[in-house]
Amino acid sequence: MKRLNKAIVWAIVLFLYSQLLVQIFAAEPERIALAELKRLLDAKANVTLIDVRSQIDYNVGHIPGAISMSFPDEIESRHQTLPANGLIVLY
Repeated sequence: MKRLNKAIVWAIVLFLYSQLLVQIFAAEPERIALAELKRLLDAKANVTLIDVRSQIDYNVGHIPGAISMSFPDEIESRHQTLPANGLIVLY
């Protein structure tokens, strides 16, 4: 009986976790055109650039001023360090 209860609890936990992931990734992020991003950067607008590629790719080359935060690992662990205001652009 205890094994059955444990299995039910785990099934509920996994279901709730999967529902949370669906909610997180269901919303389509807003996209920005490259020309608009360049205009904002040239105007010194409050824009934070996040390079979500691997650290190796970031080291090979990245947009000046971009922060390396690989997806999904670093995004999940460091997203709270991002500024609360301004535009955040992931590429």
